[in-house]
Amino acid sequence: MDTALPSGLYLHDLLRRQVEEHLGPLALLPDEWHSFLRAVDEAYRRADEARGPPPDAGPGEPDLLDRYHRLQIDVAELDRAAGALRESDRQFRELAETVAAATFVYQGTRFRYVNAAGEHLTGYTRDELLGLSFWDIVAPEHRDMVRQRGLARQRGEPVPPRYEFRILRKDGQERWVDFTAGMVRYQGEDAALGTAFDITDYKEAEAALQRQALVFDNLWDAVMITDMDGRLVAWNPAAERVYGWSREEALGRGAELWLGRDAAAEVALQVFDALDREGRWQGEIRFIRKDGTAGVSETLVVPLRDAQGRRVGALGVNRDVTDRARAQEELRRSEERYRLMVAGSEQVFFYVHDTEGRFEYLSPSLASVLGYEPASLIGRPYHVLLTPDEGNVGEVDAGTADALASPGALSNYVAEVRHRDGHLVVLELAETALVQNGAVRGVQGFARDITPRRAAEKAMRDSEARYRRLFEESRDAIYITEVDGSFVAVNQALVEMFGYEREALLAGSVGDLYANPADRQRFRDEITRTGHVRDYEVRLVRRDGTPIDALLSASVRRAADGTVLGYQGIIHDISERKRAEAQLAYGALHDALTGLPNRLLFVDRLEHAAERVRRGDHVLSAVLFLDLDRFKVVNDSLGHGLGDRMLRECAQRMEAALRPGDTLARFGGDEFTVLLEGISGPLEATHLAERLQEAVARPFVLDEHEVFATASVGMALATLGDEDAGELLRNADAALSRAKVLGKNRLEVFDRAMHAQAMSRLRLESDLRRALERGEFRLAWQPVVSLDTGRIDGFEALLRWSHPDRGEVPPDTFIPLAEETGLIVPLGMWAIEECCRQLQRWTQAGYGRLTAAANLSAIQFTGPDLADHLSRTLDECGVEASRFKFEITESVLLEHAEPALGTLHRLREMGVALCIDDFGTGYSSLGYLHRFPMDVVKIDRSFVSRMDRDARSAQLVHAIVNLARNLRVRVVAEGVETREQLAALRGMGCDYAQGFLFAEALSEEHAARMLATNPQW
Repeated sequence: MDTALPSGLYLHDLLRRQVEEHLGPLALLPDEWHSFLRAVDEAYRRADEARGPPPDAGPGEPDLLDRYHRLQIDVAELDRAAGALRESDRQFRELAETVAAATFVYQGTRFRYVNAAGEHLTGYTRDELLGLSFWDIVAPEHRDMVRQRGLARQRGEPVPPRYEFRILRKDGQERWVDFTAGMVRYQGEDAALGTAFDITDYKEAEAALQRQALVFDNLWDAVMITDMDGRLVAWNPAAERVYGWSREEALGRGAELWLGRDAAAEVALQVFDALDREGRWQGEIRFIRKDGTAGVSETLVVPLRDAQGRRVGALGVNRDVTDRARAQEELRRSEERYRLMVAGSEQVFFYVHDTEGRFEYLSPSLASVLGYEPASLIGRPYHVLLTPDEGNVGEVDAGTADALASPGALSNYVAEVRHRDGHLVVLELAETALVQNGAVRGVQGFARDITPRRAAEKAMRDSEARYRRLFEESRDAIYITEVDGSFVAVNQALVEMFGYEREALLAGSVGDLYANPADRQRFRDEITRTGHVRDYEVRLVRRDGTPIDALLSASVRRAADGTVLGYQGIIHDISERKRAEAQLAYGALHDALTGLPNRLLFVDRLEHAAERVRRGDHVLSAVLFLDLDRFKVVNDSLGHGLGDRMLRECAQRMEAALRPGDTLARFGGDEFTVLLEGISGPLEATHLAERLQEAVARPFVLDEHEVFATASVGMALATLGDEDAGELLRNADAALSRAKVLGKNRLEVFDRAMHAQAMSRLRLESDLRRALERGEFRLAWQPVVSLDTGRIDGFEALLRWSHPDRGEVPPDTFIPLAEETGLIVPLGMWAIEECCRQLQRWTQAGYGRLTAAANLSAIQFTGPDLADHLSRTLDECGVEASRFKFEITESVLLEHAEPALGTLHRLREMGVALCIDDFGTGYSSLGYLHRFPMDVVKIDRSFVSRMDRDARSAQLVHAIVNLARNLRVRVVAEGVETREQLAALRGMGCDYAQGFLFAEALSEEHAARMLATNPQW
């Protein structure tokens, strides 16, 4: 070794220099290095003492050199590790400088490293922080908590890595941080690493939300918020109390929870329609609580909107008004306050003002409530909005003082303010103190326009006054009781109704008025179950023992907390009505003229008789259907007064002719029915029917008139047990119809042949009802020839029915049935319309002078709109009324003389020609021809067809023609079949002829072909 030092010393010195070069000052080296260097020093000392200062190394030098070489290797490795550590430290610093979180590295309480975000957070520079203790930046109230967590972490105890505390900035401000702590190796040593995020804004927002949540949770009204799908996202404790569902049960559900699916859909439709149109919805909603009880809420719904004005949900404020709704007439002053939770809704605004009352914030909805833009009031005191009334100003100041004095509590009050346009607005306010950093710095609250509600409350007060007047002035008895039924108040009507002194009533109970205690108990059970009773019919007793039939209506009286206080009710005396009902009940079941059972009572008894036969009680029964023959002649000739006398006497005679258990009823008009029960067989029923006919056959003396009558009787036997009352009556009626067809004044018994005829008639009736819809009817056209020109003057329209199964149904089969069932009315209307359309088609074809004649039934003729319908149809078709004719039989004029006269004159005024059909076959033809405004008479075919072989018929026809000419009435001869008849009619001066000589009834196509040939006779 080329060195001036001894080898051991040289190595020792070289080692120290290399260590300091690569690893830094010796004082900073780890303990292992110091131990090694001390061992080197010790070895050198021992060698020096044993040999002195030799020029070369001593005996321990090889071992020391070996350790030295190994140490050089370690030094090289440590050098590489130190380089890696320096690179890692560089990377750490670069990373730490780029992150947003404040990053601190500290050992003990001293900072070793701080990034730029840490400088920004604390307000200190990096150098200032490296000279500070960690506790210098921790707020005093949080130092102990932070210290305890650090110590626990050093002890290895489980400690949450994150926690929140406040720090002190250089400028004295406090900031909240979210701090995460952990242990790291920094520059080869153990150190603490902390990262901090500034969460001051979050904590302040959280505090604001907590304040709003305090308001939300302490509102007395049920408040709920829904999203756009109608699902609940907020549900305050008041909603839990009103509806019964907890917040957890309600959130995520819809209104069907308390309304039911159908009602919820209906209410949602109304609410969202109103929100779209008016921006709000207010009304009453009936709901069902969780426990199944019903309730009523007064509800306001307003939309929730985002910053862009888009609706994102809805806010509902619901006041439980169940008690008020049930009481109906009882005024209940509201003690609850509306609380609205959303700034920006159109009817509510949110405000914040400082302790001096100067506004710091006003929500945008202020404009819709009071007309002011929020910015125009910022910094101004709230007094600028108040009306100058001292009481109003004092109430507002007191409410604000209460809020400031009791942080965390709600202050509720009402204020009168002026809208920007000057009109008065009443606001309901809910406010609480605004606390920041433990100090009260102002007030925040909600204000809602309740002007309409105040008007409604005044109306309710007026209503209460009216109710009190009505209570005393009502003619119905009104009372109020305790729960046990003892009277609290009674009105004068109740005093008078029961004959007690008011003091005596107030000393008793409502139960004293009941005739039957069981009625009282049933009433109590019902009102306990439902809370109200309506029109409970009961018998009560006056003081003198006289019974009263009454209707009792009552409801439960409740306190504000729902406690039952008693009952209130109304008693309505229905004694007179009950007596009248009894009389009406008798009148409803008996004929007013004869006193006999009527149709309703007879059918009821017949049903019971048929049931006994079905049960096999071995009781034979029979039904008689009796009709007085030609009774109409008596009415028409002697008048209805004597006709009624005859019916009463007839009823008395028939009752005397029957057995005691038989039922005689007046079925209507001159028809009577008899129920014979317990007969031995058909023979006995026949004998009883004959006795009835004999009773009717004796002469009736009506004033100076002696009148004789006969009766036709139809009988149906109930022997098989499969007939019901309706079937038995139909069978007896069918037998009666048979008796009248066979000549009247006779008895006919229903048999199976009649049944078959009746069933066939029933099926025909059913087919008839569908025929018009199916287009099975058509009109056939029979030409009417002018005898002056020999050419066709017009056609008579004849109704034809082409049945798909029966073929052509004869008119004399289906027309009477149509008249009987009333189907003749729509059928006749169709025929009139078709006639008019045919005239229109003929006009278009060049036959503009042809006429059409339609037959008119009695039912059509007496209808109220015949003339109007014809007039409208003629106008629609563009046809002159003079081309239309109505043919009416004499029987129609005879049976409906008075109503016929007005209809005929109306038709005549329109220009419609009127024709008497089948002239000469009825009664009083000449008189009616003179009385009614007729234009044409049609001689019946029975006279015309016998003209050439019966001189009397020819003379009669000639006489009718002459009579008509003298009355200036035209004549049509029906049934002309030969040229001889045609010649005779021309010779008599007849105007028109119609019959098979010219053509049978033709279809529209055949009639058109005939017209095309222009025939002449």
